[in-house]
Amino acid sequence: MWYWIFRFCAKILLKLFFRLKIQGLENIPRKTNFIIVANHSSYLDPLVVMAAVPKKIHCIALRFLYKFFWLRLFLQLVEALPIGSSSQKALDLLNSNKNVGIFPEGGISRDGTLKSFRRGTALLALKTGRPIVPCAVLGTYAALPLEAKFPKFLPIKIKIGKPRYLLKEFEDVIDDVYLQEGIFKIRNIIKGMLDVG
Repeated sequence: MWYWIFRFCAKILLKLFFRLKIQGLENIPRKTNFIIVANHSSYLDPLVVMAAVPKKIHCIALRFLYKFFWLRLFLQLVEALPIGSSSQKALDLLNSNKNVGIFPEGGISRDGTLKSFRRGTALLALKTGRPIVPCAVLGTYAALPLEAKFPKFLPIKIKIGKPRYLLKEFEDVIDDVYLQEGIFKIRNIIKGMLDVG
């Protein structure tokens, strides 16, 4: 229940103050659960994903955020997963037809540019067979960069790409090369959406 309350509030506030635009809602899978993957350049990004996607997303959050009481309470209420103990929990959620959200850069980009992606996302997709839905979040760095104390009320947009499957067939072993190739493809898709603007 709390997730939907926070989502409703986030959507209203983002539309009111940041003129949030959502593109590609038709790309959200209807017949299967999925893994949302997005770039990360601001604390606003998880709220944008929450507001844009009309399905519950269990986002993986940095563990240090749980040190702050209000953030910890919020993350617990929306059933986020603290990074570090999240891998098995994320697998369990995906295998239980729940959706998982990941920011694979491993933290907020300090200069707003897209960083390298960690391979964990590809591993989850390969192990569960669930599609990855790439998302490009634009405008959040200008609105609230990491070091800013107050936001600027500038336009924000999220572009939701078509779902991609990283299925490995006929082999039991998932090697590092395959994982790197898979996550590199997803990163390029998001980079392409960011470059187009």
